[in-house]
Parts: sequence; C-alpha cells; structure tokens
Amino acid sequence: MTRPVAVVGGGWAGCAAALTLAEAGVNVALFEASRTLGGRARATVLDGRPVDNGQHMLLGAYTTTLDLLNRLGGHKTDRLWRRPLRLDAPPGFSLVCPRWPAPLNLLAGFVAARGLSWQEKWSALQWSRRLLAGLQPPAGSTVAVLTRRQPARVNQLLWHPLCVAALNTPADAACARTFAAVLRGALGGHRTHSDFLLPRCDLSALFPLPAAERIQALGGTVHTGQRVRAVEAGHDAVTLRINDTAPGFSRVIIAVAPQHLHALTEYIRELDNVRRMVAQYTYQPIATAYFQFDPGFRLPHPVLALTGGPAQYVFDRGYSHGQAGLLACVASAAANLPNGWIDQVEAQLRHIVSPGPVLWRRAIVEKQATYGCVPDLPRPSVGTPHPLIFLAGDYTAGPYPATLESATMSGVQSAHALLNSL
Repeated sequence: MTRPVAVVGGGWAGCAAALTLAEAGVNVALFEASRTLGGRARATVLDGRPVDNGQHMLLGAYTTTLDLLNRLGGHKTDRLWRRPLRLDAPPGFSLVCPRWPAPLNLLAGFVAARGLSWQEKWSALQWSRRLLAGLQPPAGSTVAVLTRRQPARVNQLLWHPLCVAALNTPADAACARTFAAVLRGALGGHRTHSDFLLPRCDLSALFPLPAAERIQALGGTVHTGQRVRAVEAGHDAVTLRINDTAPGFSRVIIAVAPQHLHALTEYIRELDNVRRMVAQYTYQPIATAYFQFDPGFRLPHPVLALTGGPAQYVFDRGYSHGQAGLLACVASAAANLPNGWIDQVEAQLRHIVSPGPVLWRRAIVEKQATYGCVPDLPRPSVGTPHPLIFLAGDYTAGPYPATLESATMSGVQSAHALLNSL
C-alpha cells in the first residue's frame, strides 16, 4: 500500500482509531482542526487557569477505554482514581455499593442506603434486579415510562439523575433501552464495573496526547490546527481538501461529530443515506460552572449530587487534580438554562456546604455536546457504502449513548473494519 491512511478528527474516537491503525503497522495521518486534541473532552484554559471543557467521569465498565489507557501505560500511572460506586445527594441521600458480584452489590447498597424508606428500597431493588436479569423495555419507550412505577423519591434521587448524567437527555425523552444497557453494563457485570474513575489529569493528557505520542513513535503523523474542508473519494483513492492542498490517501476514517458530517462529505453520493440519517438528530448541551473558593475548602467527598437544578453534580478538583478549592458543577441536558443560571448553581452549592466567598467563577457551555439519545434513534455502522470510507464517533451503532466509551469503542471498531478491507 503506497498511500497512507487518514483519520479526520482528533477527538477520542479519532485518536483511538489512529492508535489502533498505527499499532497494526499502518502508516496513518491524523488531522484535527483544533490545536488541542480531545474534541469534546479536552483540556482548555480559563483566565489562565487549566481546566477541561467539561467534567467527565469514567466507569469501570469502560473496558475499551481502559484497555487503550493500559496499552499507553495507564496502569503504571496515577492518571485515574478508582473508587467504588457512591452516590451522595446531601443532606439526606446516600447510596454506596460494595465491590460484590451482582446483584449482591445492589442488595448491600440499598439495605444501607440513607434517605429512602424500606418500601422505596425494596421497590428499587426489585426493579433493578429485573432489569439486570434481562428485562428489555419496549421499543420506543422512554426512561420516564420505564420507571413510571418506581416511587417518586427513587426517581428523583436515583434513576432520573443517572439517566441525565449517562444519556445527557431528560428522562421523559431518553431511550429506555439505552438506559437499561448502561445500567446492565455498570451494575450487572464484573464486580469492578460499577466503579467511578476520576481523571487525575486534564482530559487531553489522559488519553489523546499519549495516543498521539505513540502514533508518532510508530511512524504516523499528527496534524493539529489543520482543518479538513472536504473529503472527496474516487474508486481507488481519497482526497482531503486542506486549505490550498489536496493530499491523497488510500482510505479515510471520518471521526468528526455527526453535525459536521454533511459539510465534510457533501459530494460523496455513497454517503447520502448516512447524511439523511444523522440529519434527524437533535443535540443537547452540557454546561460546566467552575467556582474557585478558598484553597482550604473541601467537599466531604470528591463528587456530590446536586438537587433542584440546574446542575446535577459537583466535582472537587482539589481531590483529583490538586486544584484546591476549585469546584466543577455540571448541568447535563442543559437546553433551557435560565438567565442567571450560574447564580442558581452557586445557591445549590450553598444549600449543602458552606464554602465561603467565591474568589473566581467562569462557565463553559458546549451547545452541541451530544446528540439527544431518544428512542429508536438510527445510528450508522462504522462501515459505509463507499469501500474506502469509514466512520468513527460516539454516534455510530453501539449499546451505549454518547460517552467516552462509545467514542473509543467506535474508533477501535472502525480501525478494524479498515484493516479488514486492506
């Protein structure tokens, strides 16, 4: 093969695809429009302070992502902080599940849970056991329908916040089957699959930058600040339009967000059906509000749930990143943020803790952070009708919603599909 292979998009899916190809001995060129790798999970700077463009938490069930990190030496570093599943929503709710085989982990967790009556605990345990045993929600059903017989307080404190956090879609619109798959993966698998894994470094340093170093060490190239304007495909080659240049490649993996697919592939007729498919997508924002308090302040736990909206969780980056007093509050499915929403988030914080005066605060809103994970959403495969073009991204066909695991899983699958075509 004389021409190299191209990967367009340096997010987690593109980096996973390019790394897999490079490790297989393929000459690969990775192109990223931004100067920072990572896509929608990357490092950024606010007023000179290093933060991330959104706060992410991984699960022990993210086997593809963890395998990639281990291949890059992640098992030898402290880049991830692993903790047993713990959900705390002060002042009254707490659920801690030990690392026991399912469903004993849930049984122990619900028995010891604070803030629920015995009837509520029993109802939640029975419902979750049926789901883990393989109960398949009807096609077209939402999470609100799936949980309609659960006690209101269980939905308010547990299932619906988990739905918003995992699917970035409100429960009354979110796909019940995808939510069930998430719960089965996290709570019904290996005893460590329910673990929370908190990054101890910025998101670019966690995976994209080590992947880029490995790609380059294996002879590949990584081009940041290089926007691909269009992909053109013939019978035996693919051309990328980059400013005034048009390099040729034998094959290409397109690893951009679905909303950018149309402009990039407009003249490739073989992708007409894929473009029509993703044109149906709606998108949900994620907002992250950063608050700097006195460095001596700490939350009682690294992660706490927030109730009453607009934010659902607060992360203490003093525990994980050494940024003492810096809190990151996340508002998922943040499509209708009111004016002054940051003030409301601060009020949510002060309802459960007393952090003192705010020394600094800023917000990042990713307006199209993920696609809306609604029922019966069509998702394309990594292979396309054009034999030289492949797709990668958290929107391609798979069991999970738009998560880091979906992105890396898709990237690896796309790379293998390309390798099988050689």
